[in-house]
Amino acid sequence: MVEGTISEWKVSEGALIQKGDAIMEYENEKNTIEYESVHGGYLHILEAAGETVEVGRPIAWVTETREEYDALMGGGAPDTAAAPAPAASPAPPAAPVQAAAAAETVSQGQRRVRATGLARKMAREAGVDLRDVPAGSGPDGRRIAARDVTAYLESRKKAVPAAAAAVEDEVTAIPWTGVRKTIARNMMASLQQSAQCTAMCEVDVTDLLALRQKYVEAEAYLGCRVTVNDLLCMAVCKVLKKHPTVNATFDGQTLYTHRHVHLSLAVATEGGLMVPVIKNADTLTLAELSLAARDLGQRARDKQLRGGEQGCGTCTVSNVGMFPIDMSTPILNPPEVGIFGFGRAVKKPAFGPEGTLVPRSMMWVYLTFDHRVVDGLEAGKVFKDLQYLLEHPQLITA
Repeated sequence: MVEGTISEWKVSEGALIQKGDAIMEYENEKNTIEYESVHGGYLHILEAAGETVEVGRPIAWVTETREEYDALMGGGAPDTAAAPAPAASPAPPAAPVQAAAAAETVSQGQRRVRATGLARKMAREAGVDLRDVPAGSGPDGRRIAARDVTAYLESRKKAVPAAAAAVEDEVTAIPWTGVRKTIARNMMASLQQSAQCTAMCEVDVTDLLALRQKYVEAEAYLGCRVTVNDLLCMAVCKVLKKHPTVNATFDGQTLYTHRHVHLSLAVATEGGLMVPVIKNADTLTLAELSLAARDLGQRARDKQLRGGEQGCGTCTVSNVGMFPIDMSTPILNPPEVGIFGFGRAVKKPAFGPEGTLVPRSMMWVYLTFDHRVVDGLEAGKVFKDLQYLLEHPQLITA
C-alpha cells in the first residue's frame, strides 16, 4: 500500500476521543478499513474526508488536554521532524496520529494571520489567497479555520450574477481515488503488458435454463438457490481441468499451471469492480459452489473481504447476462492468462431436427486469453468443450 483515501471522519474536529475509538475510515486498494486511534485526547484534523494521502503523511493531531488543543489551534503545533515518537516519550505534548505542523502564519499587510493546516490546504486547492479570507473564527479571532475558507468560497459563489449562473455549465469534479484508481491502473497495465485476444461463439442454452429451473424448484432440498451463473462457473471449472494451460498464471517469464481451479468472480460494487476468489472451486459440489459465490459476492459488495480472498485466482468468470449486453471483450486479470465472459440469453429462431424453425435460447460466450501463452488451437478446443457442456448441461454436475 502506497496511499489511502480518507472515506469518513467518524468524529468531529476538537472531539474528545479515547484510545481504541474508531475515528475514521480509509480506503486502500481493496477494502474500506476503520482506523482506531492509538491515543486518547482532543482531535485536530489535518486532512479532510475524500483526500488521498500517501503512507506516512500526517492526517491529524491528538492532544492530551484541552489547553494543549487550544494552543495547537493557535499555531503551537510541534515540528513533525522534531516530534517525539510515542514509544520514545510516554506522554508527548501532542501525540501524532500521523502528524504535521497544523498552522501557518501568513502576512496580511500590518496584520499577521494564522491558519490551520486544513484551512491552508483547502485554500491552496481552491486557488484562494488566505489574505483575502476575513479574520478567523478561532479563540483569538485571528486564526483562519477550515470553516472560514468554506464560508469565503460560498460567498464568492453567491456573488456570481444570476444571468451568468443561468448559462454557465455545471461541472462536478470526482477525484479518482481508492479502489477505482487502482482498478484503472491495473486495467491499463493489463492491456499494456500482455498480448490479449478475445474469441467468442454463440451457444444454445435452452436446456441449461430448463435445468436451472429444476434446481430452483428443489431449492428447499438443496439449501440454496442455484443461479445460471453457478452452472456457468461449474462448467468453466470442468473445462479448465481439461486445459491446464488456461488454468494458469504467467509472470512474463514462467508459466505456472495449477492442479486445482481457484476461480475469480468479477463482482460489480458501488466502489468499483472486485474480484474475490473461490479456492479449489473444482472440488466443490454445485450447492457448495453456489453458497461460496453468494457469500463472497455479498462480502465484496459490503467491503468485508478478508486477506487472501483476492488476487490469487487462476482464471476469471465475468457474467453480464443481467444487462442488455450480448458480447464483450473482458480484460485479463493479471497474472491470470484467461477470463471467460457470458452475455445475456436471448430467444432466437433456430433449425430443429427436421429442419423446422423453433425458438431457442442463445447466449454469446467469449474468452479473452494471453496470446503469448494460449494459441488459437487451444482456444478453439476450449470453446468446443465448453459449448458441449452448456448444450448438454446434465454433464456439468456429472
